[in-house]
Amino acid sequence: IDIQKKLISFGSIYLDTLKVIEIIGNEENVKNFLQGQITSDINLVSSETFHLSSICNQKGLVMAGFLICKFNNEFKIIINNELVDTFIKELIPFAKFFGVTFLETKNHVCASIESKPFSKSVFLKNKDFALSVKIHDEVKDISNSISWRGWSIANMLLGNFYLSKNDIGKYRPLEINYDKQRVSFDKGCFRGQEIVARMKYLGVDRRKFCTIISKNEIQESKDLKILGEPLRLQDNFVCLCIIKKDFLEVFTREYPSITII
Repeated sequence: IDIQKKLISFGSIYLDTLKVIEIIGNEENVKNFLQGQITSDINLVSSETFHLSSICNQKGLVMAGFLICKFNNEFKIIINNELVDTFIKELIPFAKFFGVTFLETKNHVCASIESKPFSKSVFLKNKDFALSVKIHDEVKDISNSISWRGWSIANMLLGNFYLSKNDIGKYRPLEINYDKQRVSFDKGCFRGQEIVARMKYLGVDRRKFCTIISKNEIQESKDLKILGEPLRLQDNFVCLCIIKKDFLEVFTREYPSITII
Protein backbone atom coordinates (compact mmCIF):
# COMPACT_ATOMS: atom_id res chain seq x y z
CA ILE A 1 0.00 0.00 0.00
CA ASP A 2 1.53 3.31 -1.10
CA ILE A 3 0.34 5.28 1.92
CA GLN A 4 1.93 2.69 4.19
CA LYS A 5 5.32 3.08 2.48
CA LYS A 6 5.12 6.86 2.84
CA LEU A 7 4.67 6.58 6.60
CA ILE A 8 7.78 4.46 7.13
CA SER A 9 11.26 5.77 7.96
CA PHE A 10 14.12 3.31 8.36
CA GLY A 11 16.45 3.54 11.34
CA SER A 12 16.75 2.82 15.06
CA ILE A 13 15.77 4.19 18.47
CA TYR A 14 16.49 3.29 22.10
CA LEU A 15 13.20 2.75 23.91
CA ASP A 16 13.38 3.65 27.59
CA THR A 17 9.79 2.43 28.00
CA LEU A 18 10.98 -1.16 27.61
CA LYS A 19 12.53 -3.27 30.36
CA VAL A 20 14.61 -6.45 29.99
CA ILE A 21 13.86 -9.25 32.46
CA GLU A 22 16.05 -12.35 32.74
CA ILE A 23 14.39 -15.65 33.61
CA ILE A 24 16.79 -17.29 36.06
CA GLY A 25 16.99 -21.04 36.67
CA ASN A 26 17.97 -24.40 35.23
CA GLU A 27 17.55 -24.12 31.44
CA GLU A 28 15.23 -27.12 31.11
CA ASN A 29 13.16 -26.00 34.11
CA VAL A 30 12.84 -22.49 32.70
CA LYS A 31 11.79 -23.89 29.35
CA ASN A 32 9.14 -26.16 30.87
CA PHE A 33 7.86 -23.35 33.07
CA LEU A 34 7.53 -20.90 30.17
CA GLN A 35 5.92 -23.47 27.87
CA GLY A 36 3.09 -23.91 30.37
CA GLN A 37 2.50 -20.17 30.79
CA ILE A 38 3.20 -18.15 27.66
CA THR A 39 0.87 -18.22 24.66
CA SER A 40 3.61 -18.79 22.06
CA ASP A 41 5.71 -21.94 21.57
CA ILE A 42 8.97 -21.76 23.53
CA ASN A 43 10.47 -24.43 21.27
CA LEU A 44 10.54 -21.91 18.40
CA VAL A 45 12.80 -19.55 20.35
CA SER A 46 16.34 -20.26 19.23
CA SER A 47 19.61 -18.40 19.73
CA GLU A 48 19.26 -14.63 19.38
CA THR A 49 15.80 -14.78 17.81
CA PHE A 50 12.89 -12.68 19.07
CA HIS A 51 9.25 -13.76 19.25
CA LEU A 52 6.06 -11.95 20.18
CA SER A 53 4.25 -13.60 23.08
CA SER A 54 1.86 -12.93 25.97
CA ILE A 55 0.37 -14.39 29.12
CA CYS A 56 -3.32 -14.79 29.95
CA ASN A 57 -5.23 -15.38 33.15
CA GLN A 58 -7.55 -18.34 33.74
CA LYS A 59 -10.36 -16.51 31.93
CA GLY A 60 -8.25 -16.17 28.79
CA LEU A 61 -7.78 -12.41 29.23
CA VAL A 62 -4.39 -11.00 28.23
CA MET A 63 -2.42 -9.81 31.26
CA ALA A 64 0.82 -8.83 29.51
CA GLY A 65 2.38 -8.82 26.06
CA PHE A 66 6.12 -8.99 25.42
CA LEU A 67 8.99 -10.22 23.28
CA ILE A 68 10.92 -13.30 24.32
CA CYS A 69 14.42 -14.25 23.22
CA LYS A 70 17.28 -16.57 24.10
CA PHE A 71 20.93 -15.63 24.60
CA ASN A 72 23.62 -18.07 25.76
CA ASN A 73 20.93 -20.55 26.87
CA GLU A 74 19.19 -17.87 28.95
CA PHE A 75 15.70 -16.60 28.22
CA LYS A 76 15.00 -12.88 28.34
CA ILE A 77 11.79 -10.90 28.22
CA ILE A 78 11.43 -7.44 26.65
CA ILE A 79 8.35 -5.81 28.13
CA ASN A 80 6.69 -2.43 28.64
CA ASN A 81 7.87 -1.18 32.02
CA GLU A 82 4.23 -0.54 32.99
CA LEU A 83 3.57 -4.29 32.77
CA VAL A 84 6.59 -5.60 34.71
CA ASP A 85 4.87 -5.85 38.08
CA THR A 86 1.83 -7.61 36.60
CA PHE A 87 4.02 -10.01 34.61
CA ILE A 88 6.00 -11.07 37.68
CA LYS A 89 2.96 -11.17 39.98
CA GLU A 90 1.07 -13.42 37.55
CA LEU A 91 3.96 -15.87 37.13
CA ILE A 92 5.57 -16.09 40.58
CA PRO A 93 3.04 -18.63 41.97
CA PHE A 94 3.99 -21.06 39.18
CA ALA A 95 7.68 -20.16 38.90
CA LYS A 96 8.47 -21.37 42.42
CA PHE A 97 7.57 -24.97 41.47
CA PHE A 98 10.30 -24.88 38.82
CA GLY A 99 12.93 -23.05 40.87
CA VAL A 100 12.63 -20.06 38.56
CA THR A 101 13.15 -16.40 39.51
CA PHE A 102 13.05 -13.06 37.68
CA LEU A 103 15.79 -10.46 37.42
CA GLU A 104 15.07 -6.92 36.22
CA THR A 105 18.19 -5.84 34.33
CA LYS A 106 19.58 -2.44 33.39
CA ASN A 107 19.96 -3.46 29.74
CA HIS A 108 18.87 -1.11 26.97
CA VAL A 109 16.56 -2.03 24.09
CA CYS A 110 17.41 -0.72 20.63
CA ALA A 111 14.47 -1.02 18.23
CA SER A 112 14.80 -0.78 14.45
CA ILE A 113 12.66 -0.46 11.35
CA GLU A 114 14.56 -2.42 8.68
CA SER A 115 14.56 -2.53 4.91
CA LYS A 116 15.60 -5.66 3.01
CA PRO A 117 17.67 -7.74 3.52
CA PHE A 118 16.20 -8.27 7.00
CA SER A 119 18.33 -9.30 9.99
CA LYS A 120 17.75 -12.39 12.16
CA SER A 121 16.57 -10.11 14.97
CA VAL A 122 13.32 -9.41 13.10
CA PHE A 123 10.14 -10.34 14.95
CA LEU A 124 7.50 -8.93 12.56
CA LYS A 125 7.55 -8.00 8.87
CA ASN A 126 5.77 -7.56 5.58
CA LYS A 127 7.25 -7.36 2.09
CA ASP A 128 8.32 -3.72 2.52
CA PHE A 129 9.76 -3.41 6.03
CA ALA A 130 10.48 -5.30 9.23
CA LEU A 131 10.67 -4.62 12.97
CA SER A 132 13.59 -5.83 15.06
CA VAL A 133 15.12 -5.31 18.48
CA LYS A 134 18.52 -5.79 20.07
CA ILE A 135 19.60 -5.81 23.71
CA HIS A 136 22.65 -3.69 24.62
CA ASP A 137 24.54 -3.29 27.87
CA GLU A 138 25.15 0.37 27.07
CA VAL A 139 23.56 2.97 24.84
CA LYS A 140 25.49 3.27 21.58
CA ASP A 141 25.56 6.00 18.93
CA ILE A 142 22.84 5.70 16.29
CA SER A 143 23.73 6.97 12.83
CA ASN A 144 20.17 6.79 11.47
CA SER A 145 17.69 7.57 14.22
CA ILE A 146 13.90 7.40 14.07
CA SER A 147 11.23 8.89 16.34
CA TRP A 148 9.12 7.06 18.90
CA ARG A 149 6.10 8.07 16.82
CA GLY A 150 7.61 6.51 13.69
CA TRP A 151 8.35 3.27 15.55
CA SER A 152 4.85 3.15 17.02
CA ILE A 153 3.16 3.73 13.67
CA ALA A 154 5.27 1.01 12.04
CA ASN A 155 3.98 -1.40 14.70
CA MET A 156 0.42 -0.25 14.03
CA LEU A 157 0.82 -0.84 10.30
CA LEU A 158 1.80 -4.43 11.05
CA GLY A 159 -1.14 -4.87 13.43
CA ASN A 160 0.97 -5.09 16.57
CA PHE A 161 -0.83 -3.76 19.64
CA TYR A 162 1.30 -3.01 22.71
CA LEU A 163 -0.69 -3.30 25.93
CA SER A 164 -0.46 -0.48 28.45
CA LYS A 165 -1.32 -0.60 32.14
CA ASN A 166 -4.91 0.39 31.33
CA ASP A 167 -5.34 -2.59 28.99
CA ILE A 168 -4.43 -5.33 31.48
CA GLY A 169 -7.11 -8.01 31.70
CA LYS A 170 -9.48 -6.30 29.23
CA TYR A 171 -9.04 -8.29 26.03
CA ARG A 172 -8.79 -11.87 24.84
CA PRO A 173 -6.13 -12.68 22.20
CA LEU A 174 -8.62 -12.88 19.32
CA GLU A 175 -9.83 -9.34 19.94
CA ILE A 176 -6.42 -7.72 19.58
CA ASN A 177 -4.73 -9.81 16.87
CA TYR A 178 -2.69 -11.80 19.39
CA ASP A 179 -4.19 -15.05 18.10
CA LYS A 180 -2.37 -14.45 14.80
CA GLN A 181 0.89 -13.02 16.14
CA ARG A 182 1.42 -14.34 19.67
CA VAL A 183 -0.54 -17.57 20.21
CA SER A 184 0.34 -21.14 19.24
CA PHE A 185 -2.73 -23.36 19.01
CA ASP A 186 -0.58 -26.46 18.46
CA LYS A 187 1.78 -26.41 21.43
CA GLY A 188 -0.59 -27.59 24.16
CA CYS A 189 -1.84 -25.97 27.34
CA PHE A 190 -1.18 -22.53 28.71
CA ARG A 191 -3.22 -20.60 31.23
CA GLY A 192 -6.56 -19.63 29.68
CA GLN A 193 -5.88 -21.83 26.64
CA GLU A 194 -9.21 -23.67 26.76
CA ILE A 195 -11.23 -20.43 26.56
CA VAL A 196 -8.95 -18.93 23.91
CA ALA A 197 -9.17 -22.07 21.74
CA ARG A 198 -12.95 -22.28 22.15
CA MET A 199 -13.33 -18.69 20.94
CA LYS A 200 -10.99 -19.37 18.03
CA TYR A 201 -12.71 -22.49 16.74
CA LEU A 202 -16.28 -22.33 18.04
CA GLY A 203 -17.05 -18.65 18.54
CA VAL A 204 -18.82 -16.32 16.13
CA ASP A 205 -16.45 -13.46 15.32
CA ARG A 206 -18.57 -10.33 14.81
CA ARG A 207 -15.71 -7.87 15.16
CA LYS A 208 -12.64 -7.04 13.11
CA PHE A 209 -9.26 -5.91 14.41
CA CYS A 210 -7.69 -3.47 11.97
CA THR A 211 -5.32 -0.57 11.38
CA ILE A 212 -6.95 2.59 10.05
CA ILE A 213 -5.15 5.39 8.19
CA SER A 214 -7.21 8.55 7.73
CA LYS A 215 -6.83 12.22 6.88
CA ASN A 216 -9.34 12.97 9.64
CA GLU A 217 -9.26 11.84 13.24
CA ILE A 218 -11.49 8.81 13.79
CA GLN A 219 -14.23 9.10 16.40
CA GLU A 220 -14.93 6.22 18.76
CA SER A 221 -18.50 4.89 18.91
CA LYS A 222 -20.49 1.90 20.16
CA ASP A 223 -19.51 0.15 16.91
CA LEU A 224 -15.84 1.14 16.87
CA LYS A 225 -13.35 0.98 19.73
CA ILE A 226 -9.93 2.63 19.39
CA LEU A 227 -7.04 0.71 20.94
CA GLY A 228 -4.32 2.83 22.47
CA GLU A 229 -3.61 6.34 21.24
CA PRO A 230 -4.19 7.49 17.63
CA LEU A 231 -1.02 9.05 16.22
CA ARG A 232 -0.58 11.71 13.58
CA LEU A 233 2.21 11.63 10.99
CA GLN A 234 2.48 13.47 7.67
CA ASP A 235 -1.11 14.74 7.86
CA ASN A 236 -2.43 11.23 8.46
CA PHE A 237 -3.99 9.78 11.58
CA VAL A 238 -3.13 6.14 12.30
CA CYS A 239 -4.90 4.01 14.88
CA LEU A 240 -5.69 0.43 15.82
CA CYS A 241 -9.36 -0.41 16.14
CA ILE A 242 -11.88 -3.11 16.92
CA ILE A 243 -14.86 -2.54 14.63
CA LYS A 244 -18.14 -4.37 14.25
CA LYS A 245 -18.14 -6.12 10.88
CA ASP A 246 -21.70 -5.13 10.08
CA PHE A 247 -20.70 -1.48 10.65
CA LEU A 248 -17.83 -1.54 8.15
CA GLU A 249 -19.91 -0.50 5.14
CA VAL A 250 -21.46 2.45 6.99
CA PHE A 251 -18.06 3.44 8.36
CA THR A 252 -16.35 3.48 4.95
CA ARG A 253 -19.16 5.68 3.61
CA GLU A 254 -18.63 8.11 6.48
CA TYR A 255 -14.85 8.17 5.88
CA PRO A 256 -14.42 7.56 2.10
CA SER A 257 -10.72 8.45 2.10
CA ILE A 258 -9.63 5.98 4.79
CA THR A 259 -7.33 3.02 4.32
CA ILE A 260 -8.09 -0.11 6.34
CA ILE A 261 -5.37 -2.72 6.82
